[in-house]
Amino acid sequence: MTNRKLAQYVDRVFLPYEDVEQVKELKEELLRDLEDRLADLRREGNDEDEAFQMTIGSIGDISELIDSIHDRDAMVQLQSKMNLSMSDLRHSDFRGVRMHDGQFNYSNLHGSDFSESDLTHSSFKCSNLHNALFHEANLTRAHFLKSNLVGAQFKDCIFNDTSFKSSDLSGVCFDNERFEGTVFDYAGLRKTSFRNAVFRNVSFKTDVKKAIFDGAAMDKVTYALLKGYKADLSNVTII
Repeated sequence: MTNRKLAQYVDRVFLPYEDVEQVKELKEELLRDLEDRLADLRREGNDEDEAFQMTIGSIGDISELIDSIHDRDAMVQLQSKMNLSMSDLRHSDFRGVRMHDGQFNYSNLHGSDFSESDLTHSSFKCSNLHNALFHEANLTRAHFLKSNLVGAQFKDCIFNDTSFKSSDLSGVCFDNERFEGTVFDYAGLRKTSFRNAVFRNVSFKTDVKKAIFDGAAMDKVTYALLKGYKADLSNVTII
């Protein structure tokens, strides 16, 4: 049961910041923590008034907390619109970044790590991504155009409407990945492995004779397209 006196105090403290989007969630979390603190102080033998004063005295400067939220949101906005084109970014650490609409065109990203990053609608045009890491990356609507991805590692990524048009993916392993609306048109797929991958509405207008599809599952349209380009589909399931 919510402590009414504490709830009223927290409401007054946050009143100047009601226009901040995250305040409601922050208030609820703080109130729960304060109620736990109050209960602990009462169990330690403090009377009700003493326990209440000690509890509210532990809150600290709310304005500093709100400022930190603004700073964090500003950083997210900065990351979302960042343009890193024509840059030497070899072996950069981009793990966990959120970079919607990011621009990496004509950049050297050899060996860079994009694991657990959100690269929705980001652009990699004529970029060097040799040996780059994309573990658990969100690549929804990302565009890799005429880029070098030889040696890149992809694991548990989101490939919804991702485009690899005219990019070199020779020897890359896409085993067990899921592809929906993905485009591989004119991509280099020599010895590229798609073992046990799942495909829906995927475009392969390219040479796929040397690509590996053992154990893959795909819709009829993708199957027909691959068959037309002479892919080896002897161990494929149609879904």
